[in-house]
Amino acid sequence: MSVDRRLLNWGIFLVLLGGVPLAVAQGWISGDLVERAWELWPLILVGAGAGLILSATPFRALGGIVVSATFGLMLGSFVAVGFGGFNLGSVGCGAADPAAPQLVERSGSLSGGAGTVRLTASCASVTVATTPGASWNVDVSGTENARPTIVDDADQLVVRSPDGPVVFPFSTRQASWAVTLGTDPRLDVELEVNAGGADLNLDGALLTRLTVEGNAIGDTRLDLAGATVERLDVAVNAADIAILLPSGADMTGRVEGNAASVDLCAPAGVGLRLLVEDDVAASDNYADQGLVRSGSVWETPGFASAATRIELATIGSAVSYTLNPKDGCR
Repeated sequence: MSVDRRLLNWGIFLVLLGGVPLAVAQGWISGDLVERAWELWPLILVGAGAGLILSATPFRALGGIVVSATFGLMLGSFVAVGFGGFNLGSVGCGAADPAAPQLVERSGSLSGGAGTVRLTASCASVTVATTPGASWNVDVSGTENARPTIVDDADQLVVRSPDGPVVFPFSTRQASWAVTLGTDPRLDVELEVNAGGADLNLDGALLTRLTVEGNAIGDTRLDLAGATVERLDVAVNAADIAILLPSGADMTGRVEGNAASVDLCAPAGVGLRLLVEDDVAASDNYADQGLVRSGSVWETPGFASAATRIELATIGSAVSYTLNPKDGCR
């Protein structure tokens, strides 16, 4: 009997990708044991070298097995316990120099009572804060090739990184964005981050919709505790993200993660209804937090009578959802 080595390698990778998060979620192995699995990366080189050396022997499949198993262990561990010190944004582009020169500073206002904000950042660390009134401010520092384009008028603000691919891991484009938004206008905010990270503190903001998309992002935090958000849509890949949910008004939305770790922090007294999918590579702790399952939906007891209700689809593949982690949504 012969074995297709490509299928064998994919099988090993997928078994470990789903098996490690499942084992951690069920308590079969400790999260502390796998949280530094990224340090196994030299085995990828070892496996590749072994594959070359043994290519003409009956053991030629060994190198591919080592590589597949290493990738499966690393990615499965990241999903299970978060990305910890493995900051994908820094790996992708390098950390922005705190002393980097200022590239642009611009201010304005959204004076129509409502507006849209679009932030598209590559190789950037993005912070967003709020201030009373209708004014906004954008302050960007970094390398010259990271200078963004800014478009604004009475009802919109658009900030966009330069066009062009981010070549992992050799990009020299690095930037830090500091964005301040006024709390008077009702806003539709869209943030896209690639190979970077973000910290949003939207205290007092009135948001019709908040859309967040990210690829290869680390240490990303959405603090919506003091905001009013009607609709939240989050889609991230290879990410570590924490979301502090609001308490002042009802909210609906969707959070989708692929190869991601997602922390959700809900204020006391808020009713939660969380939709899930049956995916062996996805895990959550909703039962441990006292939620009750009915079909594909988890609910807090008394959801229907809660003063504030949040309904979210929490879905994806190779994703770990942690509700109210013991250390909070850092």
